[in-house]
Amino acid sequence: MLHDSYFTLAFFVRKNRPLRNGELPIFARITVSGQQSELYIGRSVAPELWDQKRNVATGRAKKELELNKYLENIRTRFNEIHNMLLRENKLVNPKVLRDHYLGTVEKPKMLCDVFREVNKQRKEEFERGDICAATLGRWERCVTYLEEFMELTQNTKDIPIKEVSRGFIQDFEHFLRMTKQTANNTTVRYLRYLKNVMQYAMAHKWVSEDPFVGKRFKRTVAEREFLTEPELQAMMNVDLHEFPRLETVRDTFVFCCFTGLAFIDISSLKRSDIYVDADGNKWIRKHREKTGELSTIPLLEIPQKIMEKYADHPKVVADDVVIPVFSNQRTNSYLKEIASLAKIKKHLTSHIARHTFATMSLANHVPIVHLTFEKGPR
Repeated sequence: MLHDSYFTLAFFVRKNRPLRNGELPIFARITVSGQQSELYIGRSVAPELWDQKRNVATGRAKKELELNKYLENIRTRFNEIHNMLLRENKLVNPKVLRDHYLGTVEKPKMLCDVFREVNKQRKEEFERGDICAATLGRWERCVTYLEEFMELTQNTKDIPIKEVSRGFIQDFEHFLRMTKQTANNTTVRYLRYLKNVMQYAMAHKWVSEDPFVGKRFKRTVAEREFLTEPELQAMMNVDLHEFPRLETVRDTFVFCCFTGLAFIDISSLKRSDIYVDADGNKWIRKHREKTGELSTIPLLEIPQKIMEKYADHPKVVADDVVIPVFSNQRTNSYLKEIASLAKIKKHLTSHIARHTFATMSLANHVPIVHLTFEKGPR
């Protein structure tokens, strides 16, 4: 890029191309570092009224005065374009100046616009059942985070995708970790989404270099937290009848512990997903939101009691669900209060319920079946 490119603008007439009225067409010549480009400005002048040395029309008639004013406006506009290109650290050459003046500059592909193009494909994959709603939501959330990041650091919500640099990626990663407080694996996931978008742009030749070259992602392999049998029993026994919101969240958590359903699955579980076999046993048959796989889960006594408890709840009746569920954020917030009341030292989240089910089920005698819900459904 030419940061100090000096340019000159000169007007001239073509004496060998007179118009029918005898006047000569006026052209502009842009020169930068020895390179030139010319354009017809749409004006003409009588041969005897053109001063080539001064680049102006002579005479005091209204027509010549207006022509000189027009030429001055062109010069002013080219100066504005030149200064703008320098400020934005853009390439300056005669063709670029000419194209900007004529308005024929191709609009650059913008980062978030391209990201949303990719997200349209993700949405089609979701509608086809290839990805789950949570995955689609993360892709869409990544665009929002990019806009917030650029507005905070660059006072804009989008930039040309070819301006995405290694430094931009590092700053975005810092924004995710510090400002959005995303965990390491979540941060890595968002950065991989951005890398996927950059590869999409490279495939379409909108960018020529991959800013992710040499960038390594390191996921954290963490031990999954779960509740022991005594801890789960303590949570089930804690009296929460004075705190309806906590009681509902506790019941949702316990339901997941006894079914292995993830939070997103319990949120969408319908009464139509419950069926009774020939022996009278109740089962849950539901496609997992995350994988699309069909799960067949025995509906044990405790989750059945929880369903009965909320059978007449307005949300259950209106939405045909089995239990009223708060948002994941509120659920995790309330679980902290419940853990404190149940004297459980672990940091409870909705994910722990599924991990608890898996851990208990893998035990030799599946002890989770033998727990009792003393303070639960009434």
